[in-house]
Formats: sequence, structure tokens, C-alpha cells
Amino acid sequence: MSGGTTAVVRAKPAALADRLDPHHVLAASAATVLLLEAFRGSATVDTAPIWPILQAAVAAAAFALAWRNQQRLRLGPIVAIGLGFHLAWITIHLGLGVQSDSDSVIAYPRAGDGLLSGHYPSSEYPPGAVLLFALDSLLSGGGDADRVSHAFVMVPFQVATVIGVWLLKTPWSPWFAAIVALWPLNAFFWEFKFDAAPTAALVLGVTLGLRRRWAWAGVAFGLGAALKWSPALAAVVLAVWLLGRREPRAAAVHLLSAAVTFVLVNLPFLIGWPGNVLDAYALQGGREIIGESFYYIPLRLVHAVGPSTRLSHPVGAPDWANTSAIGLQAVVVLAIVLAAYLLKDDIRSGLSLAAIAPAAFLLTNRVFSPQFLVMLLAAWVIAAALLARSAADQLGFSILLFGITLLNVLVYPTHVDHWAAYSALLFLLSFAASGWVLVRSFESARAPRNP
Repeated sequence: MSGGTTAVVRAKPAALADRLDPHHVLAASAATVLLLEAFRGSATVDTAPIWPILQAAVAAAAFALAWRNQQRLRLGPIVAIGLGFHLAWITIHLGLGVQSDSDSVIAYPRAGDGLLSGHYPSSEYPPGAVLLFALDSLLSGGGDADRVSHAFVMVPFQVATVIGVWLLKTPWSPWFAAIVALWPLNAFFWEFKFDAAPTAALVLGVTLGLRRRWAWAGVAFGLGAALKWSPALAAVVLAVWLLGRREPRAAAVHLLSAAVTFVLVNLPFLIGWPGNVLDAYALQGGREIIGESFYYIPLRLVHAVGPSTRLSHPVGAPDWANTSAIGLQAVVVLAIVLAAYLLKDDIRSGLSLAAIAPAAFLLTNRVFSPQFLVMLLAAWVIAAALLARSAADQLGFSILLFGITLLNVLVYPTHVDHWAAYSALLFLLSFAASGWVLVRSFESARAPRNP
């Protein structure tokens, strides 16, 4: 009898957790996070670290509960909760008078207003992004009001990313889609940066590739490259994977679709204002190592550079360091391309490597920006949805991603004391996440599930 009683007592906690609707848990978490954001106040940068830490703790607890019942997650409620969260986040900021950082009040309006005036501006952004900023200016009337319109223009791209992850249709993709929709540590960058747009293109390209829609996948990657060049790497990796499978026609269709899409966006401006269009490439290609980049950490340790007080500014790295950074970046990207060619028998491995190729490029770039975590998180989530071997594998990898995004926010916009230590841990965990994808890709290819 006592044994039976013990069995009943032990079953109660599991039964209680299993009765929790994951949508209710996530909605309650989103509401709590929004309340914390309201208490945080109107400051944009250099705020108290307690607020993102509390938001991360609340959201992580909710996702842990939802993880237990992830098979009950449904796309409609997740999109609705995510959309409500995103819109409420923006509304709270507008009500508090939270100001953007410089991009959406200076750089984006300058480019968008310039294009609307009938002249393509000299800008560090490619034409796809300038078109997006012109839409911001058109909706707002230009100037500082772009900060408002830009935040709302980003919402559909965020929703598209969530749907794209869900449509991978693996056992793990619904929960990962929920993370993309509701994990709060990227919300600052959803609102004030434009990385949600190329990220949506990257995710949709992979989703289409999983269905072997090579032409449409190319179109998605081409659009992503027109917005921010890094998604072009996904198209290259996927084409190499197809060549490894001896499918040259599919590879050609895929690359041609990406190239034609990219050219169609760029060509009208390149014909009219070639110098200004090419300025973006010259400006980005000429930039040096900055404080937020991975390279600052080892260079600082060996006293090759001084302390960085303005994270996004060059740190005065020696020429050999800038040259070596380009070489390392090329080696890392080429290693992923080679891996895709070798893992030709497993589509999930090929698509996962295509997804993280832009992430590898951005992590090893001389210039690193915190908003890159919008695309990095999506790339890692795609790979994990395709490659995770168990629910425990899924959870462990997600905890790693939670830590990375929290560290990112503590560096910027929170800008904690001793930020370089947080930055070092951020990159250490980021390389670990990318390494996990590479290892799982090889493991998946040894036992291909969907050749």
C-alpha cells in the first residue's frame, strides 16, 4: 500500500506540469517580461544589468516548462503571442520615450531620405537595405520619426522568421520557433536594427531548400544578400552541397536564381549611381578591427592594442592583425564549404552548414555588431532543429543560446563594467555553438535520414 501511495505522490508533479498549456505559460512569461521592460525606464544604453538578467530568468523558466509539453505547441498561438509581444514592446518604448541608438535615428533616415529625394545616397548599406530605409521614411515622413516606422516595419520580418523555423517541421522546430518569437534578449535589436529582414530571407531560403525548391531558395538568399551580404554565403554552400551530390543543374538553377535576384535589386542603382553603390563595399571592406570583435580579446591580452572605450570604433590594431583576421575568416568559411561538399548524402547537414556559414563569417569578421545575434540565433536554431538527436540535446543547446544572447546584451546596450570579459565568454560560447553544429552535421551524415 505504501508503495502504491509513493507511486501516486511521485506522479503528481509530472501530471501537474503536463497539464500546463505551454501557450499560457509563454504568454504569462511575455507579459512579465514586458512589465520588467516598463520598470527598466527610458534609458537606451548603460542601463542596470539586473533588468535583462531578470527577463532572461523569467523567459528561461517559461521555456523550460513549455519544453516539457512542446508537442502541444501550435503555430497560430505562437505567432499571435509573438506578434503581441513585439507590438507591446514597441508600444511600451514609445510610451516611455525610449530613444533608439544612432542607426534608426541617423544612419537609416539619412539613407532613406536620400533615396526618396531622387538620388541614391553614399551609404555603408547595400541597395536592398537602402530601399528598406526609404520605406521607413515614406511611412513616417522622414527624420527622427523613422525610429517609429522602422520598428513596425521590422515586425513582419520577425513573424516570417518564426514561421520559417516552424515550417522545418522537425520534432524540435516548434519549440525553437517559439524561442525566436519570444526570447526577449534580441528584442532591442528587432526594434532598432534592420537585421530581422535579412534573417527572414536566410530562414526562408533554408526552409525552401529543405523542400528542394532550389530556385526559390536562391531567390530568398539573393534577397537576403541584397539586404546584407552574408546570406549569399548560404547560397554558395548549398550550391557546393548540390555539386557534391552530382546535381549540377540544381546547383546552377539555385546560384543563378540568387544571382539574378541580387542583380535585379542592385542594377537600377548601379546604373544610375555606380560610385555611391560601390561605396558600401569600399566602406565595409576598409574597416579595421573594433572593440566588439573577437580579435580584440587576444590582441588586448598580448598588449597589441590599448583598452577600447568606444566599442564600435577601431582599436588601432597593427596591419598584421587586420590581415590575419581576413585570412582566418576565409579559412573558416572555406572549411564549412568543404564540409558541405563532403556531407553530400544528408540534406539536413547541408542545410545546417548553409545556415551557419553567414554566422561563421560574422563571428570572425573584423567588425562585429551586437545586432548580428538576430541572424546568428536564427542560424543556430535552424541547425539545431534539423540536427538535434533528442529533447535533452535540444534543451542543452538552447541553454547555450540563452547564455550567448544574455552576454551579448550585457555588452551592448547594457554596457556593463568589465564588458571585455563578457565579450570573451560570448565568443567562446558562440564558437562552441557553431562547433556543435559542425559535429552534429558529420554525425547526421553518417546515418542519413533524408538523403
